[in-house]
Amino acid sequence: MRRFEWKDSYSVGHPGIDADHQGLFQLIRELEEADITDGLLGAILSRLEDYAHTHFTREEDLMKRGGFPGFDDHIKQHRNFEEWLKTVKTTYRRASESPFQVGDLVNEFLENWLIKHIMEEDMAYREFVAKVRD
Repeated sequence: MRRFEWKDSYSVGHPGIDADHQGLFQLIRELEEADITDGLLGAILSRLEDYAHTHFTREEDLMKRGGFPGFDDHIKQHRNFEEWLKTVKTTYRRASESPFQVGDLVNEFLENWLIKHIMEEDMAYREFVAKVRD
């Protein structure tokens, strides 16, 4: 079994959010397995940006509607992630590092952030979003 396989224990109890998280697991696996080129890394970073926007919008809406008391702190984490991604994209466009080096750094960050974020931060809102109907 690969390290980055979705497990039922990662479920936050909302099908849309779980599907988003599964999509990020897939993106990380693609990055791990890819023969990184400039074009591919650029495409993955763009997909990651799209993912973050879509997922964070969904998650924030559900947390707000569910009355999650940690909403403001959670939002700050999302904004920090978006800033990190913006910095990576800017650095990648300007840097002389190879796409392999940047790809490895992105993948390492995503793996650590994803598991910590889901297992600690997202699980905190689980009971609040579970009661929200789409």
